[in-house]
Amino acid sequence: MRNTTDTVSVLYVHGAGNKPAAEDLKRAWDDDLFGKDMAGRTRMVHYADLLHRRPGTITADACGADGALAALVSDALTDGTAPDPETAAAEAAEAAEDFGAMTAEQQAFALSLTLSMAVRAAAPVAPTALAVAGPGAGAAAVSTELLPLPGPLRRFLLRQLLERLIPDANRYFFTRAKEQIRERLRTALDSVDGPVVVISHSLGTVVAYDVLSEPRFAGRPVPLFVTLGSPLGYTEIQDVVVKPLRIPAPVRLWMNFADRFDLVTLDTTLADDFRAPARMIADVPVDNRSPNNHASCGYLRTGRVRSAVRAAV
Repeated sequence: MRNTTDTVSVLYVHGAGNKPAAEDLKRAWDDDLFGKDMAGRTRMVHYADLLHRRPGTITADACGADGALAALVSDALTDGTAPDPETAAAEAAEAAEDFGAMTAEQQAFALSLTLSMAVRAAAPVAPTALAVAGPGAGAAAVSTELLPLPGPLRRFLLRQLLERLIPDANRYFFTRAKEQIRERLRTALDSVDGPVVVISHSLGTVVAYDVLSEPRFAGRPVPLFVTLGSPLGYTEIQDVVVKPLRIPAPVRLWMNFADRFDLVTLDTTLADDFRAPARMIADVPVDNRSPNNHASCGYLRTGRVRSAVRAAV
């Protein structure tokens, strides 16, 4: 039903990897961010079904010890493959089909982005943003801090992230799925009147940036655009998103939240890459306490994200 009030609506845009059904995922994000079901105030822009053959399920809490232990044990026992032989065979066939269908351009993109992430994971230091950058503020102050994770654990986390991000990013940028995914967000934006807060995670931040940059939405009131664990700092990603790199016209404030140990965030600041007169990106460092420092639940549960969204809503 179309919202015709001035109430601020919230649109969620999920990240890469297979996901549960839209309503299940929406309720999970509601709970992580607001601590309750927000009913019609929020909506999940769901596109995982366009990229994966079967929906995922809500299982153990990805931000809790049980979920982390289950992932580690599963990976150790199966070397990253699914324990069920039929599922493993189906996933292997899908991966082989995807790779075989890649053009040279797609393979080059996947290789370059994978290497960039691998270099960051292997680096002995990680950039740490110490300031919030705004108009005229110049580059955020940056220092370096030793990455405390041991090499094997960093490699495990990197593999987990790459298995989800790289295939879906390739499909988004280089197949007909791109327009289908964008259309899901366009439809959601068209379904409500009044102000809209857009909250996006991982690959979803790229989708949201591309759609909000379209001229048709220039007059759409978006008081707050939230990006969580965004890969928009990667040169490879910037090369294939909508240009010029700038804050989308309808966005009044862009808040970019990043954990300095999140391997998907090459650097934790976007304000030095995306600009617009009289508007700003607030690059906000947060502590994502999920096991891989990238999970959406970890970002949505942080006090800074919750405070920013609740103030806007």
